[in-house]
Amino acid sequence: MNTHHLLATLSPVQHRTLSFLRDYLAEHHHAPSLNQIASAIGVKSSSTAHFHLERLVRKGFIQRQPGGAIRLIETASPALSNTAVPLVGVIAAGVPLEAVEHHAFIDIPSHLVSGRGEVFCLEVSGESMIDAHICDGDIVIIKKQDYADDGQIVAALLPDGSATLKTFRRLKNGNVMLIPANPTMKPLTVDEVRIQGKVIGLFRDFR
Repeated sequence: MNTHHLLATLSPVQHRTLSFLRDYLAEHHHAPSLNQIASAIGVKSSSTAHFHLERLVRKGFIQRQPGGAIRLIETASPALSNTAVPLVGVIAAGVPLEAVEHHAFIDIPSHLVSGRGEVFCLEVSGESMIDAHICDGDIVIIKKQDYADDGQIVAALLPDGSATLKTFRRLKNGNVMLIPANPTMKPLTVDEVRIQGKVIGLFRDFR
């Protein structure tokens, strides 16, 4: 994988954070407070805003400077290869799947694209699949399909419109059990789900 392509992708809330920072710095010439960032991007706490600022630092879009100053780092958009696929949102138990503009792409190995139909990526939020070695902040590669076999890890859309990443199991009564890979969390049983696709790989940034 070309690391620069991964660094040049942002989750939906990180897009909002970066856009807000650009507009605020252009108008006020100093950095906003964490509370102002949290309010602007629709999160409840300043600690969550700080988390997303640190993600922007790690991905090379901003620098944090002494005294709370923030400097934007303008990076050229990387050229996309024929194996670049869209990063379309963030997925977690109980959190809506948010669409993002398709200028966020990740370049993935060709063997994960060739002959597999439509493929897309999602950023993982939370630790419900940690025992399956899928961690918070990982990018999972999803083959788009509307069905699943028992034991497959799937992106599923729940009846309330939220999306989750879990192991799929069809019960004898026809219901669906979505099973986390975390012993502190309980399986979710629902009448039906809409399968968005199955996990076929993941990327992790170790920086």
